[in-house]
Amino acid sequence: MTRPAKDPSSPRRPGGANRPESVQVRIYDREYALRTSDERRRLIELGNALDKRMREVAEASGSVDTLKVAILTALGLIDELERFRQALHNMDEDVSRRSLECVTMLDRSLR
Repeated sequence: MTRPAKDPSSPRRPGGANRPESVQVRIYDREYALRTSDERRRLIELGNALDKRMREVAEASGSVDTLKVAILTALGLIDELERFRQALHNMDEDVSRRSLECVTMLDRSLR
């Protein structure tokens, strides 16, 4: 079931959030009715990306067990997320350090 795109003038919930709506998403040959208060298209794209990942994991592992494929996919995604978080943390520390160095150099040159 697909619905027409949400009208930008449609009613909003208090605080500006859109009303949740149901979206049909097909992941690994199963249909899921999911609800989102964000952009419908985004949820569909995420479902498609997850479907693709699960199929890649199934092919690489040789598994046909949906639960095993889902768990292996989730482990791969959480590993990727943690690596990105660590890289972001490292970049944040680097920017902080460099900013402090710049402030120190600026302070010295203004004396």
